Amino acid sequence: MPFISVIITAHNRREFLLDAVNSALNQTLPKDEYEVIVVKNFEDERIDKFLEDHGVKNIVTNNGPFGADLARGVEESKGEVISLLDDDDLWLPQKLEKVKQVFQDENVIYYHNNLYNFYGSLSIDSLIDKIKSNKDSGKLLKLTVHDMNKSLSPPVNNSSIAVRKKIFSKNALDEIKNVHLMADNLLFYLAYCNNGYLVFDDEILTLRRIHTANASAAKMNDYESWLAYVSNLVKIYKNDYLTFLNIFTHYDKCEIPDEYKKRLISHLEASYLRWVITYSRLPNTKNELTLRGLIKYLGYQLKYKRRLLPFLYGFSPFAPKIIKDYAAKRWHKNYLRNMGSNKQ
Repeated sequence: MPFISVIITAHNRREFLLDAVNSALNQTLPKDEYEVIVVKNFEDERIDKFLEDHGVKNIVTNNGPFGADLARGVEESKGEVISLLDDDDLWLPQKLEKVKQVFQDENVIYYHNNLYNFYGSLSIDSLIDKIKSNKDSGKLLKLTVHDMNKSLSPPVNNSSIAVRKKIFSKNALDEIKNVHLMADNLLFYLAYCNNGYLVFDDEILTLRRIHTANASAAKMNDYESWLAYVSNLVKIYKNDYLTFLNIFTHYDKCEIPDEYKKRLISHLEASYLRWVITYSRLPNTKNELTLRGLIKYLGYQLKYKRRLLPFLYGFSPFAPKIIKDYAAKRWHKNYLRNMGSNKQ
């Protein structure tokens, strides 16, 4: 029986998938200690033959949210630990060995390692050389819910996350199927609710590929195209956080004391309202922020942030369209500038 189940998800993209699969197959951890599962929404003769030849479980699903593919992978998995890998990312060879080492402590429920962004199609060997020359890692931070009193903001990137499978109750799996993009955030919250150690590792074990086909790197010079893209993306974030809020408001599997569960729900509501405001302040959307929502948002800002700018941000959905348009154009300019400076 494998100790770790690797779940690789792919939606429409074919060009990087086998790179991801190979990085999972070429691990220093013995082959009998982990399994590799690919969940994708397409069939491809070349890819499917490679997966069959290398003993990879190949699951083809209908189009649906990312969370539905993740849930299907979990349902098919046999391991005690679930380690995620996106189809366009790569792992260093020692990744799963480190995951196994961390989860030997039965109290560990969640693990997140550091990552390195790369552009294009550089080889793993050349990337490893770069990482070694810039390596500033090696520290493990092991926290409980009692240690996390300042921030519940989860680290991102699916390919850097491993969790103990027991966090996926039947109720949680059903709800995950409705999540479109922010499954990495949800896994953090589910782990937090399970009252074990959350481990954060400085070591770079994930290589995140930045390319024109991934959402985080879609550079759009045209303002109107960018605005349509951003409004759709923010709407997805908003709806995902509403799903999270619904999950934990009615979640009966939480093992943490009520005071920590209440703080989690408050954090989720505040995050949801922030996304409502971000969506509603765009010039091409309708204002979805109610007066009650504004009052709640302002209350959270006074309680947690106590800074003027986040407080004033709550009023931005009520600004005239000309002001919203001006603010969005400045945001677009900053976006283009940042994309240019992040290129290698």
